[in-house]
Amino acid sequence: MLPPITFKRANLALAPMLASMSASMLASVMACTGLALALPTTAHAAEAYPNKPITLIIGFAPGGPTDAIGRVLFKRVSEILNVPIIIENRPGAGGNIGTQELIRAKPDGYTLMYGTSSVTTAPALFNRADLDPTKAFDVAGCSVSVPLILLVPKTETAANAEDFYKAVKADPAKYFQGSSGNGSIDHLVSMDIAGRLNLKFQHVPYKGNGPALTDLASGNVNFMYSGSFNSALPFIKDGRVKALAVSSGHRSQALPNVPSLSESVAGLRGFDAGTWQILAAPKGTPPAILAKLDDAVQAAMKDAKVKESLDFQGAEPMNMDQKRCSAYIGQEYERWSGTIKRLGLKSE
Repeated sequence: MLPPITFKRANLALAPMLASMSASMLASVMACTGLALALPTTAHAAEAYPNKPITLIIGFAPGGPTDAIGRVLFKRVSEILNVPIIIENRPGAGGNIGTQELIRAKPDGYTLMYGTSSVTTAPALFNRADLDPTKAFDVAGCSVSVPLILLVPKTETAANAEDFYKAVKADPAKYFQGSSGNGSIDHLVSMDIAGRLNLKFQHVPYKGNGPALTDLASGNVNFMYSGSFNSALPFIKDGRVKALAVSSGHRSQALPNVPSLSESVAGLRGFDAGTWQILAAPKGTPPAILAKLDDAVQAAMKDAKVKESLDFQGAEPMNMDQKRCSAYIGQEYERWSGTIKRLGLKSE
């Protein structure tokens, strides 16, 4: 039973109407009134945002491609928003450790995550349906995409990707592909391509891109798809490895003379794959805050110094609004989780 209501002088005109209401009707009115009163508070919080430091989670170790791009990009975002952004690296479980920390945070815009395409692969690899990227968090916006580079040792005689794949198809037992690990995006892309072209080869998973690249240069494996331009470019420039193609739908600004797989391989017309990076927030973060964050990220990517650094790392703006970005993540999740299940891959 609801307690008696005491009316102040300003509310005397409402007294007869409220007195005639049933308890359930009165409860509904009070609930609606409370909601109406809360809305201005939420709007005010979004308008004042941000007014204190922001924590940015990166689910990978310092020095990697996600960390390198994130630090350059969010230094400028910090200047635009006029608050410090503190980067906290939380590596482990294919990025899942960082995602777990994000979804436990308060949805007020002060704990964010700079995530990668691993948000669409790690849930299936680790059997974590609770980390489904279409449900577990809110997307503030898409930032950049980075293609993979098809690399071969300097001793490889094939002059282009088409000829190389023909050689693999002709003698599959001879070819060993290095990757940065089982279920990594470079592994999944290689399996996708193999399925399209009916290729067979031996897969050699490494613990990271660096060891695979070193072994490729030494001739211990025959090819790999590298998503780390920072690591690969020095090897390419000094001739230790050769770049045959990039996996994006167009050429990379960082390697303008290297064709895309789409343009150079008949069976891969329209092919487009690689890594990408997003800004995520806890589920329930106010839309106005998400929009403000996306605006800051898009503005930062237009900064001349930021753009120069992104170009060097093979990163290109994705040019998607929040709605398109969320839809894209859903499509990628369906694509790669399906590939993982088809191949029967699990975390090591």
